[in-house]
Amino acid sequence: MQRRTLCLAPLSLLAACATPPAAAPSDLWFILLEAGRPTPPDKAAVAAMQTGHIDNFKRLFAQGRLLAAGPLSDPGGPRRGIVVVRADSLAMLTGYFEPDTYVREGHMTLNARRAVAHRPLHTEGIDASRIEEVRIVLIGRPAGPDPSADRRSALLRGLVDAGRLGAWYTLADGPVAEVLLARGTDSAALQSALAPYADAGPAVRVEVLRQWIAPGVVGPR
Repeated sequence: MQRRTLCLAPLSLLAACATPPAAAPSDLWFILLEAGRPTPPDKAAVAAMQTGHIDNFKRLFAQGRLLAAGPLSDPGGPRRGIVVVRADSLAMLTGYFEPDTYVREGHMTLNARRAVAHRPLHTEGIDASRIEEVRIVLIGRPAGPDPSADRRSALLRGLVDAGRLGAWYTLADGPVAEVLLARGTDSAALQSALAPYADAGPAVRVEVLRQWIAPGVVGPR
């Protein structure tokens, strides 16, 4: 039986879950949850939406569709969290969030892309009772052909194999090409480690943001 672990953040945060082994490219989706229209001023209504938001994650996990989720901080930007799910189509994926008032009413939007997991988030040694701060790396897609693609891929693989990065997903399309997660909170060191990637070819945006997820999901505690 495949092991799955569900762990939830406080109501002020998204769910933080561990992923099982990598799904096939045909059904694996990486979602960046992004800010939409403002929430209503009614605090009780917002609290109810937050509860429903978490309950929907629980429902999707119980159905074997939700693989991972966690909040992130994107100062001045639209991103609010990540979600990894399995779905046969974008229409099916969108339907997963129909019970979620945040998404259904446009307070959060789904930036969903098909993905390949080169190194999925961990499933063993997870502390499901709490969350920890880590770092997420979002690497932009080059504006045109990238003759250095193989070299850049090798650089990322080297960082993953060396343990500097704990998870790596390539997105099929959209402005973000690569998503990686690293345990620890030293953003400057991570930016330095990624400098050879940024310098290896056409200009790309490399962002290092604060991410929260269950201890052990990104790497051994």
